[in-house]
Amino acid sequence: MKSIVYCRGDSKDARELEREIRPYLTGKGVEVVSVTSKDDLSTIPRGDADGSFILSLGGDGTFLRAARLSTQLGLPILGINLGSLGFLTDVEENEVYASLDAVLAHTYTVERRLVLEARVVREGQEILTTTAINDVLVVRELTGKILSFEVFVGGVRAGQITADGIMACTPTGSTGYSLSAGGPIVDPTVEALVLTALSPHDFTSRPLVVSASSEITIKVKPSRDKAAFMRDGERVGDIHSFDTVYVKRCPQDVAIIRLREKNFYKVLGAKFHWGC
Repeated sequence: MKSIVYCRGDSKDARELEREIRPYLTGKGVEVVSVTSKDDLSTIPRGDADGSFILSLGGDGTFLRAARLSTQLGLPILGINLGSLGFLTDVEENEVYASLDAVLAHTYTVERRLVLEARVVREGQEILTTTAINDVLVVRELTGKILSFEVFVGGVRAGQITADGIMACTPTGSTGYSLSAGGPIVDPTVEALVLTALSPHDFTSRPLVVSASSEITIKVKPSRDKAAFMRDGERVGDIHSFDTVYVKRCPQDVAIIRLREKNFYKVLGAKFHWGC
């Protein structure tokens, strides 16, 4: 069995916790592999037949990066919250050792969340492909002009949107940037994708919820300025005029380790201070 411990290399708290738990895990016969960025992952097994798992040390941002690794390797992930909000992570720092014991004893459930797969095509050539747990978006540069997009859902033209940007998100991501942009909160068990315009020029533009089986196509209309292509809050490329972005559900879901019953609506109330 292996534990792939994922944390930011510049996080002092995460690195200290990693040093503490490493001898605890190795003492129980678990091989520990530390990953802080794009380390060589060739020795990490695919699939969880041997009980291997990923341990994310940090906040929601760290969890999102570790979760993409989880989908790549086909291993379940447990999030230890060292951040402030901790909407995605399941375990607080004072629960670490009890939680590790539960994982090693296989006394947990797995919650599966859908993942996005996105491709950027330029002049007939695929220039970028990526996955995202929360969202992918095309957004104008800070000093750039407003953008126009032609949008298709399942191959059917859904209209043209003029806005600062456009975002496709998962139910998991519906409580992130999409929510700030006026998008709906979607229960994570719902099989759906959300398309949200960022500061649309047309005030009749509204978020669109579509089937998770649909492919969303975003064609970028001519503009004098380049735009940014973002994934889970990270810039991963540039977008030019006439580029086409294809977004669909990734074949591989992310498997999140849950050690206790977690009610989505209770989490919403606690994290967003509803009723306080």
